[in-house]
Amino acid sequence: MTASVPALPTAPPATFPAVLAWLAAQPHFSVVQIGAFVGATDNDPLHAFLTQALPAAHASGAASTAVLVEPVAEYFAQLQRAYAGVPGVRFEHAAIAETAGTRNFYRLAADPVAHGLPAWLSQLGSLRADRMTALWDRYERGHLAAESDRLTRFYREHQVVEPVTCITFDMLLARHGITYVDLLQIDAEGYDYEILRTIDFTRVRPAFINYERVLLQDDEAACRAMLLAAGYTLTDWGQDTLCARRD
Repeated sequence: MTASVPALPTAPPATFPAVLAWLAAQPHFSVVQIGAFVGATDNDPLHAFLTQALPAAHASGAASTAVLVEPVAEYFAQLQRAYAGVPGVRFEHAAIAETAGTRNFYRLAADPVAHGLPAWLSQLGSLRADRMTALWDRYERGHLAAESDRLTRFYREHQVVEPVTCITFDMLLARHGITYVDLLQIDAEGYDYEILRTIDFTRVRPAFINYERVLLQDDEAACRAMLLAAGYTLTDWGQDTLCARRD
């Protein structure tokens, strides 16, 4: 598969909102979101944009596309409902990994809101078995202070380990006939680098990549070096890093 992406402006957008504005101004665009969860949440970076921009693009005759990836069955059903009737949306019920097959997925099985806890606890599902142990202790524990023990105790008491279907990034693009990606959005709860390192940047170079940086820990430096070598400029913002392709 040969990737072909539109040329970027001389000074590409350097903030995530500016990237979305750039996408909306294109004749057509292609977005891939890995870790789409249920779509319509307060912290979802794409739902509000896609539900407005995709209908507008299709009304003008543009074949813009968004491929949304979510491995958990109940979340996947909610994701489909969140985008019901939106043109150009495609769904993939899978996790993205190094190889195709079945893997264990670690997630919360109870509704935290029903227990008076924050809704974002449900978003911490991961292919990494240490998401709520080592990764939590190295990132969230220091930020949450006194709340940390209560949240971790609840999570570990209600955690489930379930098998999910995994496919590769190349398989995802081939299944949906995607030959270029304008924006690759990844939130894989510590698995972002493992996904990014499977991409052959000589064959496909998304115009923009946005990934969650803060959970990479010891892998962060290697991830940054890989993306810089692939021809991207990197801008840290919030918990994420925005990568802009240098043409």
